[in-house]
Amino acid sequence: MRRWWLVPYIAYIAGFGLIPFALTFYFVGLNLSSIKALFLDFPPGTFQLAVENTLLFAATSALFATLLALVLAIRVDSLPKRWQMPLSLLILSPYTIPFTASTMVWYTMFDPLYGPLYYLIKFLHLPRLNLTTVPGLSIWAVSIVGIWSSVSFAYLVIIGGFKAIGKEMREVAQVDGASESQYYSGVALPYVFKIVATAFLIIFVIQLGNFDIPFILTQGGPGYSSTTLPLMVYDLLYFIGDFQAGEAAAALLAAMATVPAVVLLAVMKSRGGLYVKLPPVRIPDKLYDALLWIATALILLFLLFPIYWMFVIAFRPTQYDFVSPPVLYPNVFTDRYFQKALSGAVPYIATNVVVGLAAAAISVVLAGTAAYIMSKNNIYWLLLLTIYLYSLPSASFILPIYLFFSAANLLNTWWALILSTPLFTVTLSAWIFFNIYRDVPNEYQEIAELEGVSSTRMLFRVIAPITASAWYTMFVLSFIVNWHLLFYPIVLTETPWAFNFPPTGAQTVTIYAIESITSEAVDWGMLAASALVVALPVMVLNYLILGKLLEGFNIGGLKG
Repeated sequence: MRRWWLVPYIAYIAGFGLIPFALTFYFVGLNLSSIKALFLDFPPGTFQLAVENTLLFAATSALFATLLALVLAIRVDSLPKRWQMPLSLLILSPYTIPFTASTMVWYTMFDPLYGPLYYLIKFLHLPRLNLTTVPGLSIWAVSIVGIWSSVSFAYLVIIGGFKAIGKEMREVAQVDGASESQYYSGVALPYVFKIVATAFLIIFVIQLGNFDIPFILTQGGPGYSSTTLPLMVYDLLYFIGDFQAGEAAAALLAAMATVPAVVLLAVMKSRGGLYVKLPPVRIPDKLYDALLWIATALILLFLLFPIYWMFVIAFRPTQYDFVSPPVLYPNVFTDRYFQKALSGAVPYIATNVVVGLAAAAISVVLAGTAAYIMSKNNIYWLLLLTIYLYSLPSASFILPIYLFFSAANLLNTWWALILSTPLFTVTLSAWIFFNIYRDVPNEYQEIAELEGVSSTRMLFRVIAPITASAWYTMFVLSFIVNWHLLFYPIVLTETPWAFNFPPTGAQTVTIYAIESITSEAVDWGMLAASALVVALPVMVLNYLILGKLLEGFNIGGLKG
């Protein structure tokens, strides 16, 4: 089969990934004084604190999210099959909420007088402090939201590893008299250790470049106490106007992300797995089952309550927002805030729909065709490059892309987002498609070649129909990921769509939502309603594809 369908994919990831990434370091190399500016543009110690905060946020988010997800995966795997899907859908609920929306809801929850944490603080006799406003504690508030937002993804990866364990292995353990705790600690966990390590590394790398959570929750404050490197890049480019220092910060962030990304690639490429022998722990089955249920119930409370709270405060009058102790249940209903948020969001939603559909189409066509050739021809170097680009922070590419669109007079247009944002979905799609195509029998290709079918016809008339559900799933998933984006839209756009054509103005619904939290007087009802406007469409779409993701999600090369 001819490989020319690789060309559009390679050209795209080179043009909007590799070249901007290389230019980031090139610009810094041309002017070493830009590194010095990192220390001069901010108060003394700010740069070092930003590096520490970035590592702390990424490490705590990855570690605790992976551990919580592991507990949930063990619980689900030990249940009868009829209960596995419903419980999995509950666990994956936070995955359906964009970072922007969920972080806005957490902003209200951290209020020690009027938020739900009032009761926890009272029960534990803790000081009534708002974590988001206390220096030294605000970064931990950011980390808590980072953990919450990462558990679902870690679970999705780890549960796929448990599903890869054959029934025979469990049956042999049962014949040998192993209890449930002995099976999981001594057999299953060592087998899926590679998958657990992969989940940790993916989350760690992604959170290194997470801009949304610290920006929305604390905006790096108070002062610079919760500033991370992505926030520093944004401040340097957008407020201070020091492009050279911003490029230096972006280059440092990219270098930091490269180290765990390379480790991730090594872990995934290892064929023998990372089998780690653990001592089996014997706990009576009834006690073990009870402990698992207690842990699962507490984790589910942590995962689901923010979603419940979003709906509560979005549909109640404002007089209940600042009542202490807070009212945790819906007693009066109003849809005034939701209607107001929805009507104001129309131009932003229009941009998201147009850009999301275009970006999803680009992602699926480029990745769906290239990944088949990569998979059937074992082009692993391109897969590894794909994974590497996907794992890099968006700040690694932004300044060269900004300069390019500025020179092309495309800033604040749909085209800037349509062309640049698929980088994050085309790489993810290629990664997942690669593993899906490994299970497609080679006979289809062999028969098509014998009949003289062209490569293009075979890809779109034979392979695409066979894997139609995967194409549909990846199209929807790409649309959802694009809907979530904040960093690229906030840098590349300035105003909402002006209802004109050719279109000018390209701010997205995530930017519209955060306006309710950056205003001087925060209206909780509008905040939650805006968050709901952002979240509701993707919540519906996510539930359409979560079942398919659970049935066949494979992050690649994860068998132990």
